[in-house]
Amino acid sequence: MELVYAGLGLIALAWIIQLYYILRGNREIQPVFVGIYMVAVVLLVVGDILGNLILLSVFELSTLVAAGLVLVKLVIGK
Repeated sequence: MELVYAGLGLIALAWIIQLYYILRGNREIQPVFVGIYMVAVVLLVVGDILGNLILLSVFELSTLVAAGLVLVKLVIGK
């Protein structure tokens, strides 16, 4: 359960960082936001697997893949 709390905390941190950039006038998705979000989702997936919530972990893995594609586009696609 601690992994889930850590993951959710990191997701909140990632959104705070993204909000900081937006408030400074930069409306682009920040790679650091996506990176922290991905680490958080990995923690959620591991926590779900340890808690035997396999179906939920599959859904979270799909968001991890989508975030990875966004990160690749942000870093390489420029």
